[in-house]
Amino acid sequence: MARGQQVDVGATRVSQNGYHYTKVAVKPGTGKPGWRLTHHIVAEQKLGRPLREDERVSFKGKKSDLRPENIIVSEKGQGSQRRRKAQLEARIAELQAELDIINAELAGGRLVNH
Repeated sequence: MARGQQVDVGATRVSQNGYHYTKVAVKPGTGKPGWRLTHHIVAEQKLGRPLREDERVSFKGKKSDLRPENIIVSEKGQGSQRRRKAQLEARIAELQAELDIINAELAGGRLVNH
């Protein structure tokens, strides 16, 4: 569809970044027609209510898969906390492995002092 072209409510488009958008009669917070992320619409249908401002919507798999079972609703900030926790746990595991090597070298008397 060409930019500026009138489209009907319910029409969909895919942006360059791969996200799907749907034309709605009333965009929340504006009271006017507009475009909404389709996975947000699917999430609201799945929940049976509008999304809250403290909620975010993401995908279990590919963002082109708009089935309700592929869509996750979580509180904002939880995703980044989970990611940071995983990063810290991985770093701890690396440090523990390094410590185990040094302890083994010390126990075997193979560590050379500089």
